[in-house]
Amino acid sequence: MLNNIDLEGLEGAKAAISETPAAGIATYGVNLNWQSGVRANVTTLPMNVGGEEIPRDFSWVVDEPPALLGESKGPTPQEFLMSGVGACIMVGFVVHASIKNIEIKSLNVKVTGGLDLAGFLDLRDDAKVEMSGIQYEIHIDADASLEDLAEIERSAVDFSPNAMTVSRGIPLTGKVCPV
Repeated sequence: MLNNIDLEGLEGAKAAISETPAAGIATYGVNLNWQSGVRANVTTLPMNVGGEEIPRDFSWVVDEPPALLGESKGPTPQEFLMSGVGACIMVGFVVHASIKNIEIKSLNVKVTGGLDLAGFLDLRDDAKVEMSGIQYEIHIDADASLEDLAEIERSAVDFSPNAMTVSRGIPLTGKVCPV
């Protein structure tokens, strides 16, 4: 164990997925239950990894600040999006540092982004709805060269499902289901 990462377990998972690709397929889900105004309670749905259902029992509130019609009872959807991207990069950084036998003393990932609310409000044709970009900074204390840290960063970002989903985009589909 290095940085509390089970490297033996990681190698076992890599071998199992190499041997049986379906073992590496993961599905996730959340359910948002509207509370009031622009606030929702979010709960996790069971996760599935390689055909095995994994119970998930987490919940949180998503809300907006009063300036955006909310009550600040929880983080905004954009803050949750950025936390998902940042957390995924952080996981990759810790795993890749551990693989390179680099002990991490401290690690902080700061993620920022912005958007033009005129896009959301459909006020101008030139105003984009999507965020204008997401930026990250990885603050690390570890006995490692800048070259090693840069290589770990590249791997952490290039193999981050959340970072690649945001940067490359994916199809979004859905439907309305009256009750």
